[in-house]
Amino acid sequence: MEKIAGIEVKGLSRGLLVSIILTLVSAVTVYYTGIQETILPLLGSIILMIGVFWAGCYVSRQYGSKGLVRGITMGLTFFVLMLIATYIFNPSQISFGTFMQSLAICIISGALGGIVGIGLSDKAL
Repeated sequence: MEKIAGIEVKGLSRGLLVSIILTLVSAVTVYYTGIQETILPLLGSIILMIGVFWAGCYVSRQYGSKGLVRGITMGLTFFVLMLIATYIFNPSQISFGTFMQSLAICIISGALGGIVGIGLSDKAL
C-alpha cells in the first residue's frame, strides 16, 4: 500500500511542479513582452491542462494498467487541491462557471494523460 500511495503522491507532485514552472515562465513572458494580460485566463487553463495531463500520464505509466481510471483520479485529486487552495487564498474567485470549467478540464486532461501513459508504459500488454 505504501508503494501505491507513493506513486500517486509522486505523480501529483510532478504535475504541480510542472504547473508551477509553466506559471513562472508564462508570468515572466507576459511581463517582459508586449503580450496583453487578457491572455492570462487562457494561459491558466492551458497550464492546468498540461499539469493534470502530466500527473495522469506519470501515474498510469508507472502502474501500466487502468490508465483512464488512474488519470481521472489524478485529475479529481488535482481539482480538489486547487479548490481547497482557492477557498483558503481567494474564495471570491469561485463561481459555478469556473467550478465546472476547472472540473471538466481536470477530468478530461487526467483521462487523456492516463490513456497516453498506458501507451508509454513498459508494463502494458
